[in-house]
Amino acid sequence: MAKHAKLGLYIQGLIRAEKARRKLTFEDISQRLRQYGITQTPTNLRTKLGRGDMSAQLFLALMKVLELRSIRLDELELRPARGRRGKT
Repeated sequence: MAKHAKLGLYIQGLIRAEKARRKLTFEDISQRLRQYGITQTPTNLRTKLGRGDMSAQLFLALMKVLELRSIRLDELELRPARGRRGKT
């Protein structure tokens, strides 16, 4: 899981929901990414999603190929860490 578990879970849920809504496989997503010059095997995508940890670039590319126009960040609950003022 990602360093910040809630972020990882949010990413996992968002991508899994959109993938299911569009009835896409990881192979479909991999092919769509290739159209933009991004090489990710279905296994790589599955692993990164399972961890909930990926680059911002890949996350945005996934949102593009999943045709997601916006995300609701108000659904994401983050709280400051104890004893770590100003750090994430």
